[in-house]
Amino acid sequence: MLVRKKMQKDLVTIAKNERMTIAKKILQEKNIRHLPVVDGKKLVGLVTNMDIRKAEASPATSLEIRELHYLLDKLTVEEIMTRNVITIAPDISVEEATTLLHDNKIGCLPVVEDGNLVGILTENDVMEILIEVMGMKEKGSRIEVLAEDKPGALADITRIIKEHNVNIISVVTDATNEPDKRLVVFKLKTFYFEPIKKALEAAGFPVQYAKIEK
Repeated sequence: MLVRKKMQKDLVTIAKNERMTIAKKILQEKNIRHLPVVDGKKLVGLVTNMDIRKAEASPATSLEIRELHYLLDKLTVEEIMTRNVITIAPDISVEEATTLLHDNKIGCLPVVEDGNLVGILTENDVMEILIEVMGMKEKGSRIEVLAEDKPGALADITRIIKEHNVNIISVVTDATNEPDKRLVVFKLKTFYFEPIKKALEAAGFPVQYAKIEK
């Protein structure tokens, strides 16, 4: 799954010479946390709520309110923005992008192609992708099966499910405390999972968890 297919393309951006107060207003009105800063189509920085809070806290507290507001209104986006922005190309995998978000403890990744900003991928986008891939909004049954970590194990399990004429909505695997075992998590398009559960266990695939999800 490529970032190009899942990134936000309808971008909200701001010019580097715009006032900070305008950036703050956009963030609030659009209910977003990250605002790419552009010079034409080129990404030159990123403004976040944190950048604005830091800027608002920096002037001397001895200033009168009117003076403080006057100074803050003069600040430009270029003066407060984050410059060293981690970016990604549109043709990397969503998994790689998610790892970058996690490892760098950041909330978004602007997507750049040929030097131009073409999209953005945020933490919320990744959550939406996870919900979609896992079929969390689909009605059906969730079954977690313990399987040996060897070639053909997954094929054997899916063959049993096929024999019961049930569609698989999603499937993922996870590590276990046993190095030679994997936990295989299925979302199935059925509310009647008991026959499948019994068949799996009879074939040597212990079912660790099974529940209807409506």
